[in-house]
Amino acid sequence: MHNKEKKQGIIAGISLVIMAIVAGFSFGYAHNNLVTDSPENTLNNLIANKSLFFAELSGWSLILITDLIVAIALYFFFSKTSKQISTLTASIRIIYTLILGIAIVQLFKIIPILSSGNPISDELTISETASHIQLFEKLWSIGLIIFGLHLIGLGYLSVKSKSVPGLLGYLLYFGGISYTFLHSSRRLSLFNTNILDSVENILALPMALAEILLAFWLIYNGFRKSVSKIKA
Repeated sequence: MHNKEKKQGIIAGISLVIMAIVAGFSFGYAHNNLVTDSPENTLNNLIANKSLFFAELSGWSLILITDLIVAIALYFFFSKTSKQISTLTASIRIIYTLILGIAIVQLFKIIPILSSGNPISDELTISETASHIQLFEKLWSIGLIIFGLHLIGLGYLSVKSKSVPGLLGYLLYFGGISYTFLHSSRRLSLFNTNILDSVENILALPMALAEILLAFWLIYNGFRKSVSKIKA
């Protein structure tokens, strides 16, 4: 493996780890604590915790940047395995990132609402805030259908690669199929929401592990190769 590929692997791996940590905060902690089933309570939470909401927005912005870095870095890392599939896979992730960006804009549109005089007393404002949040979640869900296809592409490249462990490739296949199936089912209302929630809770860990394990392997492999070369 050439030095350029090793560096791209390390860049992709570190970016993926950063993304996972930031996503855990922005969505797992901030978003889930601010957004409730009640639109009025959600707006109350946003007004009372503006700093947390702004931190969430900063996190999403960082995720957007790291997503683009990962798409480009993985393209260079896998280009020798299959330039066509690597190009397609990177393009799919960039499309996902663009959709995520449009979704994030919906959250930024809430900022002027929080800056107004007394938004909680205005039913229209409460409804508008809820609408922005719902559109964010809907667009992101649509994006995750495409993200699943990206993981399937990474799975193919990992299995075909001579350097990446085959197990990682099959985990990526599984994660990609799970993302695409679950979010397609949500958008098309193929199953009861409670059933999909239960299935997603079961699959959440292996879905997340697929890309995280690839990230750790890319970092380990990149530095291990470099160290070996230095010792030699």
